[in-house]
Amino acid sequence: MVTNLSVLKIYENRQLYEKQERFRAYAVQVAQVIAKDYASLDADIKGNVIFTIEEIGNDIMYREGGQPTRILVLDKNGIVDFDSYNDLSEHGFLRRNLRNEYPIIDDLLQGKNIDPTPLFIGNGLTKQKWVLYSYAPIAYENQEIIGAVILSTSLSDVGEILEAMRSMLFRSSLIIIIVVIIVSFGISAYITRPIKSLTDVIRKMSQGHLGQRVKVRGGGEFRELGQAFNIMSEKLENLDRARNEFVSNASHELKTPLSAIKVLAESLIHMGGDVPDIYIEFLNDINKEIDRLNAIITDLLSLAKMDDQAVLDQKQPVNLSELVDKTVNSLRVLAKMKEITLETIIEPGIITIGEASKLQQAISNIVDNAIKYTPEGGRVMVDVYVGDDEAVVKVSDTGIGIPAEDIPHIFDRFFRVDKARSRDTGGTGLGLSITHKIILMHDGNIRVDSKEGRGTTFFVHLPLGNIED
Repeated sequence: MVTNLSVLKIYENRQLYEKQERFRAYAVQVAQVIAKDYASLDADIKGNVIFTIEEIGNDIMYREGGQPTRILVLDKNGIVDFDSYNDLSEHGFLRRNLRNEYPIIDDLLQGKNIDPTPLFIGNGLTKQKWVLYSYAPIAYENQEIIGAVILSTSLSDVGEILEAMRSMLFRSSLIIIIVVIIVSFGISAYITRPIKSLTDVIRKMSQGHLGQRVKVRGGGEFRELGQAFNIMSEKLENLDRARNEFVSNASHELKTPLSAIKVLAESLIHMGGDVPDIYIEFLNDINKEIDRLNAIITDLLSLAKMDDQAVLDQKQPVNLSELVDKTVNSLRVLAKMKEITLETIIEPGIITIGEASKLQQAISNIVDNAIKYTPEGGRVMVDVYVGDDEAVVKVSDTGIGIPAEDIPHIFDRFFRVDKARSRDTGGTGLGLSITHKIILMHDGNIRVDSKEGRGTTFFVHLPLGNIED
């Protein structure tokens, strides 16, 4: 709309300007041609003016494509002497004094140049129209002003051209708008197709169907969005699978000691006679199963608390060297019972930042596992040293090792390499999961190197700190 209005306005101004300049020239031409005859005192010669202006009027009409032009000749007093229409109708000016009606005539008779003027004429009873008036003074010999020429012509031709152009612009704009709308809908449908597909998949996921994927196509942001969604969907699916496995494993782990307790209790109930030794043995077994059940619940509560805890409650400098030495010493009795050699090489004064109690729990779980899964007469080595701008705790053993396919899962909850043997050792299957979580909370990482039958080595990497921290 703005473009159309601008084009129409520019075109209208151009058409009007060109017509004003042409009729300015016509007015000057008429004034020059009739000047000699109009200045004559001979009535017959002066009468030739009417024929001259009629001829010039016809010529102008021809040049303007049939648009009639009215030519008025005024004497030096502003009275109309000649009128090319030569009528006395209400629009006729013959013998009327225009000087009193139009103040502009005074300027014209004084020899001043008056620009062509478009005027809106008519009233409620007559047909209204725009008329262009052009003016030129009549000068003769000594440049004395002896009269003036006024040309008037309708601007309907300009209006018709503008109306035709307005109609053409409207039609072309309408066609363009329709085409743009159709093309926009087509492009919009094409662009939003991946989003619609993604929305449909998200709706299915919200209904519980987590194994959904979108077809990644195209490029740019849509491709990245599709790839990111597929990664997120895979992670959600894995998380849901892990949750189901965790619930299954937790139920199984909790059910095992409960089943044992139930069997032992029922045996005691149905056992006849007075057999104190068997009662004591069964009660001891029940107590062990209760301890095992309590250990599992305690570890589950610890993991749940750490899952909710995004960061450590308190961070302070921890002397890692002293903490590891103290932890290893507390486990020497267990190693001695299995006739396992427990050795340490600890660099003194290594400082990290974190919570001492949690770090001690993590190191204790790793060393305890190494002792449990190392056969009698084996060896466990604990090293503490400074690596590449980090503190490293290395725990290696000569135990049974871990199969290569099981290494990626050893930090999963309730995962056991050898389930039967693990239960015999009294483990809950949660120790390494807790250890892994604690190390991550300390901005560290833990990795494992192991070969089946040749032992296992755990590497714990922690950020270095200093006492001022």
